[in-house]
Amino acid sequence: MFRVPTRFAFAVGLAALWANPLLAGAGSNDGAEVGLDDLIKRIGLENIPTGAGVTVGQIEATAGQDYSPNQGLAEFNGKTFIEMSGAAEVSNHATNVARNFYGNTISIAPGISEIYLWAAGHWATNGYLRATGPSSTPPKPTPDGLRIFNHSWVGSFGSTSLDNAALRRADFAASRDDVLMVAGVNNGNPNYPLLSHVYNGISVGKTNRNHQSGGTLPGNDGPGRMKPEIVAPGGVTSWTTPVAAAAAALMIETAHTTPGLGDNPNAQRIEVIKAVLLAGAAHVDAHDDLWSNNPETSGPNRGVTSQPIDDVVGVGTVNVNISHLILTGAEQDGSDAPPASVNAQHTGWDLVAVGVGESRFWRFDVAQPAEEISILVTWHRQTNGTFSASFVADFDLILWRVDNDGQLATLVGDAGLPYFAGGNVVSESPVDNIEHLYILDLQRGEYVLELLRLDNLLAYPEWDAAVAWFMPAAAAIPGDLDGDGDVDIIDLLTLLANWGPCSDPPDPCSADLNGDGDVGILDLLALLANWG
Repeated sequence: MFRVPTRFAFAVGLAALWANPLLAGAGSNDGAEVGLDDLIKRIGLENIPTGAGVTVGQIEATAGQDYSPNQGLAEFNGKTFIEMSGAAEVSNHATNVARNFYGNTISIAPGISEIYLWAAGHWATNGYLRATGPSSTPPKPTPDGLRIFNHSWVGSFGSTSLDNAALRRADFAASRDDVLMVAGVNNGNPNYPLLSHVYNGISVGKTNRNHQSGGTLPGNDGPGRMKPEIVAPGGVTSWTTPVAAAAAALMIETAHTTPGLGDNPNAQRIEVIKAVLLAGAAHVDAHDDLWSNNPETSGPNRGVTSQPIDDVVGVGTVNVNISHLILTGAEQDGSDAPPASVNAQHTGWDLVAVGVGESRFWRFDVAQPAEEISILVTWHRQTNGTFSASFVADFDLILWRVDNDGQLATLVGDAGLPYFAGGNVVSESPVDNIEHLYILDLQRGEYVLELLRLDNLLAYPEWDAAVAWFMPAAAAIPGDLDGDGDVDIIDLLTLLANWGPCSDPPDPCSADLNGDGDVGILDLLALLANWG
């Protein structure tokens, strides 16, 4: 790790840290570590999303014009680069970020082919955010189609007011243009607010836990919010951040191309993509007490936490397989009152508009004891027209048990002892814009999830929130090859992609439904018999 303590020669004085590839290495995306291998086994290599059709932006800290990857490398064949900060020179750091983000052989999203490039100081000022411009001037429009910004840099204007101006404008742009900001935290001290302190994006650390973590800085909006939200494998956060950004690209492509999702604009909303990525993360070593969101473990508040995620690794490690399962589980509408019957399957999501003082409810049937359950909600903050103030709704997330009389019964305190072994059934952070339930060993039964809005922001009579969940499926359904509880076109395509004699490896032959060693007409008939 090599730190560059210089303040660059921009009038705004951005500070930045970056990783020296000679010391840290370029990094690589191990498919097994981020769930890609499991996704390939589940849906087949032919059906794997690659980030195709997703346009991205790469922002690089630089003292000059060296903000571009080496565009002549074979790793970037077929890529189109648009230099937004003037004629660009090559940066080793930018090259290694690019390899992890969209490289043809290293990235999990090699299908990304259109990349906009900015120097960080220019991006934060005249090039995009206009953070030092007139208060009434909004950020520049995001280029058409650009969905993800990768920020493998940290910094500060040296002024809390300017840092807040930049962060508010970044969150404004994220909401206005539906673009996801993915930003690394520092690899060590100090804690810089740019750009990791955003609300409407994702901050990224390292799976090995060696990075800046904890609450956002005093003086900035919403001090004490937990960062990072997620981690990924890699030696430095410059490399882990593009892994998370690449995972987001896979989800966006999936939302755009999957039957049943492609015609639902909510599936591509950035709040949904963020919720799906965070809810699907692997809670690293949760059973060994290395992952915790610090719930009360005994007494009348057992199962309650005001800290939604682990204070070092956030929700845990990126897992594109589980996130893909959640996203392709489809949108499942919550109800205004506790539903009388099950209205949600074991994986899925919903984008809801919740009024002041209102709740939304989803009812689940947990058909077999669940070793772990992950449920998460996230929402954006809003700003005023001059970026002098910002506003954030306050939500709680609560899981209820349905008793023998069909009534909601609390799981908090001793009442929950027979029903779950650990984790939290209530998440009630007063400052974060995520809430997260992570429950260990939940017993069979029916449960109701409540999303409750607590704030009194009457100027915002409705506030959008994205809820995503993952819990074990019921007994396997013949033909449900992706395990989402539904036999549909994805399962049919997977079966057809594996047509013929089984091969092992790499194909475990899950499509051989009758076990005769061959995927053929009998398997197809079995799948069609369970359609729906």
